[in-house]
Amino acid sequence: MLKKLEHDALAADLGAVETLLANHTEDDDPIGHLQFELRKQDLQEKLQLLEGRIDRHAELGVFFGGGPVQGSRGINADFAGKALEELQAMITKRYSEQEGVLKHNGRLPLTSQSKMLVTGLVRGSVGFVLEESGETAQMVDTPLRAVVEEVADILSRVGAADEAIFDEAAAALDQRVLGSLKDFFKLLDEQHATLRIVNGNRDFLLDRQTVSLARTRVQAIQIEEKGEELVGTLFVLPTVRRFEFETRSVAGRITFGGSVSPEAAAQIAGQQDIDGVSIDSRQISTRPMRIDIQTREIRELNRAPRRVYRLLRIIGPANGGSD
Repeated sequence: MLKKLEHDALAADLGAVETLLANHTEDDDPIGHLQFELRKQDLQEKLQLLEGRIDRHAELGVFFGGGPVQGSRGINADFAGKALEELQAMITKRYSEQEGVLKHNGRLPLTSQSKMLVTGLVRGSVGFVLEESGETAQMVDTPLRAVVEEVADILSRVGAADEAIFDEAAAALDQRVLGSLKDFFKLLDEQHATLRIVNGNRDFLLDRQTVSLARTRVQAIQIEEKGEELVGTLFVLPTVRRFEFETRSVAGRITFGGSVSPEAAAQIAGQQDIDGVSIDSRQISTRPMRIDIQTREIRELNRAPRRVYRLLRIIGPANGGSD
């Protein structure tokens, strides 16, 4: 079970036991009081062990309400299957995009590495617990765990009342993830469904109004992507995978920044050579570099287009000035 859900259940049981202890003194009911004390100690020990547990794999709690749900009895099977399918597609596309292998169309790569399993049904409501399929113990967080956290974060932001919070989510989207996001919220909205997501310490609800707002927003977004080679001065922050780049054009000097792809991050860490050219991370900023940049232009209704940049790879020293 998800750590937060397990914690909430144990905390609720502990609260109920403490109420019983307050109403059943040792003098009035010695046997009952002793049993409740033992139960309290057991719950406190379980909570303490749970606090020390570190989960490294991806986990996600998904709860549905509204039209497709009949109380706590059940959920429309067709709706649940489609909703989980779109959610899985978002995770797979995001994972592939992070690994630098997502194409504009065609079959999704890395499907097996990003597969989530339904490992539990949550009682008392209609919900599913999804967990990463890998069973190997991990010393560090798996890459898929970070991706699932990003997907949960995007879902929490697209329906936010604050436009600035939504803007941050929109900037992180690509064409294929956006497509699944549109299908997902269209399904929720047409079926008059609500959605609750539990991931790590995050627990949020998208009610009917929020779902409708999210659908309207994502339907209005258009994304265009292009790649190009540029020459200029490159600065990188490897620990947070960010870069800043300065180049020249007919309009003068241009400076922009963005995220770093896994391939470029591996180059910067000294783990790769490109076309036989060694990339010395210590000299990246000391000479003009030729780089491969992805530009993502995001268009929203009644707003000026925005550009988001990603460093795809470092081709090598430019052997001269900048363009």
